[in-house]
Amino acid sequence: MDDIQLGCGRTGSFFSFETAGIVPDIVCLSKSPAGTEYDVWKPDEHNDTFRGYNPAFVTRARALGLFWSDRALENRTTALGERVRRALTGTARRHGLAAPRGRGLGWGLPAGPHDEVAKVFPPLNVADEHVEQGLGMLDEAVASVVGGRTLAA
Repeated sequence: MDDIQLGCGRTGSFFSFETAGIVPDIVCLSKSPAGTEYDVWKPDEHNDTFRGYNPAFVTRARALGLFWSDRALENRTTALGERVRRALTGTARRHGLAAPRGRGLGWGLPAGPHDEVAKVFPPLNVADEHVEQGLGMLDEAVASVVGGRTLAA
């Protein structure tokens, strides 16, 4: 199972496929919690999913142990995900787009004539005000692309 983009708590549960009852033979994971000053990327610097940096691996293992010692991160991700779902659903309705798809903090909003999708993947430790700010910016961007046309909510 490839859970690189949606694993490590991105959808609420640790693995994105848990709610489907899938039991894979092997799972590929990457990214998500690290939180070290060594795991910071400048613009255009990150270009490979399969990167490795031992101090980041060590801190990531420690962070996983802390973040998953209780259900606080899972509950927060689920609650924030519901806020994201509501906001993206409103954006889609106002601008005549298909409904968003996703769960937790991993969402897609149809964004083009050839089934392109704008990914909405805020970090798991995102501040509440940044979620609201980002969703507002996305709504404004969609409005500017569709020429300001809106539909009744």
